[in-house]
Amino acid sequence: MSAEMSTPNPKDAMRISVSEALAKVSVYVRSLGLYGRAHPIVEEMVNAAQESLLQALASNPVISVVVTERYLALDSFPVEDPTGCLQSFLELLHERQIGEVLFSAGVSVPDIDVFAEALSMSAETLALHGGSDTFLKSRGVTNVKALRETDETQTAEGPAAAQVYNGALVLAEEAMEAVATGMPLPVADIRSAVTDSLHSLMTDETALLALAAIRSYDRYLSEHSVNVCIFSMMLGRDLGLTVEEVMDLGIAALLHDVGKVFVPSEVVKKPGKLTEEEWMEMRKHPVAGARALAGMRELPSLSATVALEHHMYMDGTGYPSLGHHQPHLSSRLVTIADTYDAMTTERPYRTRWTPDEAIGWMLYETQDRYDRQLLARFASRAGMFPIGTFVKLSSDDLAVVVGGSRQSPRRPVVKVVAPRSRRRQGQVVNLAESRHRLLSITKVARPVEVLLPYVDALAAA
Repeated sequence: MSAEMSTPNPKDAMRISVSEALAKVSVYVRSLGLYGRAHPIVEEMVNAAQESLLQALASNPVISVVVTERYLALDSFPVEDPTGCLQSFLELLHERQIGEVLFSAGVSVPDIDVFAEALSMSAETLALHGGSDTFLKSRGVTNVKALRETDETQTAEGPAAAQVYNGALVLAEEAMEAVATGMPLPVADIRSAVTDSLHSLMTDETALLALAAIRSYDRYLSEHSVNVCIFSMMLGRDLGLTVEEVMDLGIAALLHDVGKVFVPSEVVKKPGKLTEEEWMEMRKHPVAGARALAGMRELPSLSATVALEHHMYMDGTGYPSLGHHQPHLSSRLVTIADTYDAMTTERPYRTRWTPDEAIGWMLYETQDRYDRQLLARFASRAGMFPIGTFVKLSSDDLAVVVGGSRQSPRRPVVKVVAPRSRRRQGQVVNLAESRHRLLSITKVARPVEVLLPYVDALAAA
């Protein structure tokens, strides 16, 4: 055989190189979820993945891998998968609605780490981050891009999500201006914007949630109001509220912070910790907002109630203090959305928390501040484990979640209630501790699974 015939085709060599690199990235993503970043073998895997990617990028500055329904494609050809590693990788990309992955020359270990972190999140949590590419950009990653599956920006059913979101932003700003100047609120336009937002949520909520994660300091107040509106309506729909109820909730949530127009702007926009006097000014905004909205016949009566109560907590703390007053259901729901959006937004005086950290803190470290049932629904949507959740462990034991922390919200503290071995009965396990790194939650257990071990005892009784 001639040397010319034995020389591999450059494109074939490229596809083999990319196949090997993606397989190593896939193994690293899976290992990261199993062992955590600190494990030595995981460190070896990410270094191997980077080295392999750099080798593939040596002959081409950018590698574009397209996610098709059944395989990954490079230059319209399927990427070979001799080890079978890429099937689970493909499924992860599909679940997170990623249509194309691009690797650029200079890709680093931190770049791969952040990409793996994005794929380790649940699809819901990633959507709350704004989607894969927004998450990567927010973490400073420039050499890995994970683009959404292509869709039409405008459909016959209604306006695109970006148009809906920007329209709601404009209306939120106009509402603030109207309240500040004593002019009539553009109620009809507000209702129309909320209607479009609700329709967008019902059609494809991930697009609107992705937009809600893109923040601008200059438009913080209006973006915060729109985001709280979106998150509140999402949760309202999950709770089974009627369309009319969700609409009223959305309007109330959009206007929940209008009282801040009566607080001196230097206090609202102060890039640092507020003094006690400034906090006294800030605490006036719920009452000021409720007064401004009360009596406006075109608005849902709920609007003034939510404006008044959105900083009042279930345990009696918060402001304004009204003794043993119990906040309205809608106010309790808006409070969760308000806290979540505020904590996951970058501010000049503090670094934002990740969605996991924010929900973990509300779940495990705030006692009875929030409505536990509403918070559990919100947390479950993001793939979290509220206290009281029955789960199945990788050891096949059934356990109940009894605690946790914001640092490791996906690895909570559990109590074994249905063990495979009697000696583990009642054992409390902190899954975040390194000695339990090989133990994980495999799924949320259905009630029947919890009862199965006791069937004989129940029958005998």
